[in-house]
Amino acid sequence: MPVPSQLPQRLSLREDPNSPRQAKASVRWLRLLALLSIAVPLFIYLVFGVGRYLSAQDDIEARVNRSQRVAHEHTTKVIAASVALQAKALPLVNGKDPRDLRNMEGTLHEALRALTIDQPQIQSILILDAHGRTVASSRLLPFPVVDLSDGEYFRVHREGLRATHLSKPIVTRTSNERVMNLSIDFEDHQGQFGGVINVSLLASYFNNYFGDIVAGDPELTISLFGQGGEIYTRWPNLPEGGDQLLPYGAVMQQLRHGDDSAQLHGISAITGKDSYIAYRKVGSYPLYIAAGWSLTALRDEVLRELAVLFAMAALPVAALFLTATIALRNARTALLTMERLEKETETRHRAEEALLQAQKLEALGRLTGGVAHDFNNALMVITNNLFLLKRAAPDLGTKQIESISRAVKSATNLTRQLLAFSRRQPLVAEHVALQDKLPPMKDLVTPVLGSKVQLTVQVDPDTAPVVLDVAELELSLLNLSINARDAMPTGGTLAIRARNARDDECPQGATNMVVIEVRDTGSGIAPELLSKVFEPFFTTKAVGEGTGLGLSQVYGMCERMGGHARISSTLGAGTCVSLYFPRAEHLPVTAEPGPAPVLEPLNLSVLLVEDNDEVAASVVPILESLGCRVTRADRADKARQLLDQGARPDLVLSDVVMPGAMDGVALAKHVRQAWPSQRLLLMTGYAEQLENITRLGFEVLPKPCTPQMLYSALVKVAGSGHGNE
Repeated sequence: MPVPSQLPQRLSLREDPNSPRQAKASVRWLRLLALLSIAVPLFIYLVFGVGRYLSAQDDIEARVNRSQRVAHEHTTKVIAASVALQAKALPLVNGKDPRDLRNMEGTLHEALRALTIDQPQIQSILILDAHGRTVASSRLLPFPVVDLSDGEYFRVHREGLRATHLSKPIVTRTSNERVMNLSIDFEDHQGQFGGVINVSLLASYFNNYFGDIVAGDPELTISLFGQGGEIYTRWPNLPEGGDQLLPYGAVMQQLRHGDDSAQLHGISAITGKDSYIAYRKVGSYPLYIAAGWSLTALRDEVLRELAVLFAMAALPVAALFLTATIALRNARTALLTMERLEKETETRHRAEEALLQAQKLEALGRLTGGVAHDFNNALMVITNNLFLLKRAAPDLGTKQIESISRAVKSATNLTRQLLAFSRRQPLVAEHVALQDKLPPMKDLVTPVLGSKVQLTVQVDPDTAPVVLDVAELELSLLNLSINARDAMPTGGTLAIRARNARDDECPQGATNMVVIEVRDTGSGIAPELLSKVFEPFFTTKAVGEGTGLGLSQVYGMCERMGGHARISSTLGAGTCVSLYFPRAEHLPVTAEPGPAPVLEPLNLSVLLVEDNDEVAASVVPILESLGCRVTRADRADKARQLLDQGARPDLVLSDVVMPGAMDGVALAKHVRQAWPSQRLLLMTGYAEQLENITRLGFEVLPKPCTPQMLYSALVKVAGSGHGNE
């Protein structure tokens, strides 16, 4: 836990008005200011732009509607005046003999010419006989006889129309002028169809008038067109070939619906632009006046105005945004610095806690190792004396002696577990049948979990044997159980299950593996943290509540055994840690328990180097009972002197940890160097020394050891015929 002087510093870091929390709030306000410095002017700009466009559109619609009304009123008057001329010309020819009409050409010409005076819209008045040949004209005298029976304005009357007819626009054959014809039939002296009076109206007249209306409004258009979409005239002048409204245009679609007048938005069939169009039918004739304005041009004009406004406002807005951005960047830099400082401070505190915990573990390990050494010596004294007692009086207190033996065995296991917890126990790999070893570990794990967590242990019957260190497995299960307990503060379930792993779930393409799954129903781990949980010193617990070493021990144990560890977790559902181990080919064959083997006399001379008098007092009789001649030295230095003086025992049996300048390992090295053939056997109660001594090439016997173990080791070393090399 942190020392007292550190606590105020940590608290002050969180309560400081310049702490990351306040800095984050400042960054949020500055970010909002930077956003508003752009958003507010942009919003005003957009509102102004939309308002300006809608206002301009309303103005345009009013101007279009007004121009359409003026053009419609004038066109209606012109058509009405032309129909009146027809009515005046009709008495000149109606009921006359066709032969008389031919003779009256001069009179008719003068009368018709008089009718067209002060009528600029009239191109000519033409009289045709019943066969479609010209009789008289208001323009020429004499007028050449021309057959016009193929003309539309003649055919409709010859086929029976007895009313004024408005023709489609045509170009005259004589003057090449674009006109529209208003025609009406008359009768001969017998009351039969006698011919046609045709009034040709100049399209150019309407065009010029429309031009006067449009003057000053270049985007305004006025058109005169028929019900079938044929265009008589338009201002501005028609583009090349544009004499027909397209059938899919907005106006033609409205006409098909039967609307004689409308105001609409759509694509102009003439210009191809988005436009506002207003049209209206002229009297009862299939003739329409339309006025329109390009909305595309209107938008372009509004955009030009907005562009000027934007150019004027851009500089102050940019200055405001730049100021807010610089302030935001400085605030972010300060925030990042403070967050980095807070993170480094937190990391430092965690490192300090981890170091302190590691130091505690180291101190605990040293303390446990020392206690275990002395405890092992005491157990060895008890074991040896029990052996001597049973040998001296085989039938004396057998039940009590067996009870003492069981207590010694239990104490030995307790020592091993303490050493495993303090990580002083060397890695001892052995063939393990999980059906036998895993269920008893329930008694080791249950006290750690507490009463709120339910524990189940299951081993599938066909689970293959594995090679592992049982003590390390126990420690791994303890670490995982502690983590599971902390993840289930209100209770839950912890399930431990061993089974054969499927080939498709084995790590890195391996096969033939056994998996031990440790599954809890706790709070789970966030996905972004799963890749880090096996790292040393990584922990999600608060400072002082975890070292981050538990899962790293689990991972390391699996890797050293040739296996692998995996973790999967779901927030709110729980976590599963899977430990994979290679399958062992088979369990080693063990003999059925029977009577203890007979210890044959060894007939060896032994130099015993042991500083503990009680241990020596128990070992010497054992050696002597095994037929050995024993010389004891209580220091390694004394043993070296004896050897240097020429003593040559068959075997040197030495403890490792002894007072003085030389310990057992140093004595062994000296013996191996000076007398390579000298047989040597070491003993130690420090479990962590076993692996190191074995690596040096010496035979080593752990304390406490039974007389049978001592006998087997002596036989092995004495039978080798050479020293430890």
